[in-house]
Amino acid sequence: MMKLNKILSLVLLLIITWINYANANEIKIKAAIEPVSPNITIIEKNEVINEDRLQIITLKNEDVFIYFSNFFNELPKSYKYIWLKYKFIKEQSEIENALKKLVYLNKIDNTNSNLQLNKEMNAFVFYTLANKILSLDLIIDKEYLINRNVNLNDLNIINNIYNNKKISEENNSTNNILWDKKDIFNEVYNTLLKEHYDHQTIKKDDIIYWAIEWLARWTNDIHTVYFPPIESKNFEDSLSWEYEWIGSYVEMTSPWEVKITSPIPWWPAEKYGLKWWDIITKVNWKEVKRENSLVEVVSWIKWPAWTYVKLSVYRNWEEFELDVKREKIIVKNLEIKTPNSNTYNIQIRTFWVWVASEFREALTKIKNDSRVNKIIIDLRNNWWGYLNEATDMLSMLIDEWEKTAIVKYDWVNNNYYSSWEWIIDLNKYKVIILQNSGTASASEIMIWTLKDYFPNIITIWENTYGKWSVQALKEFQDGSSLKYTVARWYTWKTMTGIDWIGFKPDLELELDIEAYKNNLSDNQLEKAINY
Repeated sequence: MMKLNKILSLVLLLIITWINYANANEIKIKAAIEPVSPNITIIEKNEVINEDRLQIITLKNEDVFIYFSNFFNELPKSYKYIWLKYKFIKEQSEIENALKKLVYLNKIDNTNSNLQLNKEMNAFVFYTLANKILSLDLIIDKEYLINRNVNLNDLNIINNIYNNKKISEENNSTNNILWDKKDIFNEVYNTLLKEHYDHQTIKKDDIIYWAIEWLARWTNDIHTVYFPPIESKNFEDSLSWEYEWIGSYVEMTSPWEVKITSPIPWWPAEKYGLKWWDIITKVNWKEVKRENSLVEVVSWIKWPAWTYVKLSVYRNWEEFELDVKREKIIVKNLEIKTPNSNTYNIQIRTFWVWVASEFREALTKIKNDSRVNKIIIDLRNNWWGYLNEATDMLSMLIDEWEKTAIVKYDWVNNNYYSSWEWIIDLNKYKVIILQNSGTASASEIMIWTLKDYFPNIITIWENTYGKWSVQALKEFQDGSSLKYTVARWYTWKTMTGIDWIGFKPDLELELDIEAYKNNLSDNQLEKAINY
């Protein structure tokens, strides 16, 4: 195995067999893997192997995943905190590190499956993975490849193709972002508008918007999204906190897939049992198809309040139906309740504008009420907001000039410190935080930072989502907008990053959905009150 690893490492670096990728956008693998000239490949310092011998040494699945991972070495350290769902992966092994890289970059799906790492990989599977992981444009001859396993010559071929692709892209990098594809783009655009069978119904703007949407999707970052004008307006409306709807955030990361990203607490989506990452496939028996935009599907679900909408939902490989009652959704950023004389329950639904001011008022009331000895901070389904609001709120709880968070941009690190606004000492209170899989982003920064400084804080329910990326929103003249990732953040004290891992609770307690649906009985909150 050690010798094979040396071979793999050197094969990655050697470019011996030249394939003229710059002059061909597509390569037919059947032709590419025919024995090429009697070139020789240096494998080790004093060992020379010809191309025929390279085709004899076949590789296992484990070797291939490690090979692909070596193309991606410039990654934030946070990828190491990913929790892999795959079975039979040895901790702190080379293959574990390789899989974490590929999952972090969304190159492979993180599923509860057996990758059969000791099994030899089929050549057709290898080239299919190469297309997906390295974003190549290979035409794969299945009939030719399906009957053999991958060998070192295949790795050498892909290595050459990838390097020549990078060279070609660098050479063609000009002010014209379409490079040599400009004429092809214009030709396809005009052909569709003039010659397609349905050309009379094709809308010019829709084609362009779809092209831009896919441009954003190719970042392989689910948090980077382009919104055409109508979708952009819908996104802004969802932040206004007043609309007739089922009460949930949704997104469309790929055609046909309208996903629930976060049910809003106390509103129909949550009360009727919709969960994070449920996929809506039909609305009132109307199927969600490729041509349907997110805003179109949302319009099927919206309006009017007090009526029911039938949703077909796909979850855990099963499809079922739910009748959900629409309501007029009016959501506050922050809400304070006093379940008893000595307890304050602060529910923070988002870190939106002015929430820090509302939090300051709540803490001031607590400070001035000598009876209070317990604080409950409810961050369930709080999945986004402004970093500045979160750090301002942390400043009210952590001693002046203590470090709270660090944001790592591509060009600089931005460090956050507790300012002069400190209000109360949490050591004097029993503090309990409610969290779930919909707790993400700024909420996770708050939880982890508070736990850094106050380890006696108790967290209840389930693992948080694990989103530690920072997005910016850029708006354009036509009303469209782009939400894109600009940085990643970490806790300052422990320098922890939790992308795709989340924060594990101290006490796991599943929400009693039926009791909550029937009479709004919240067993998790009751546990926090009586803890």
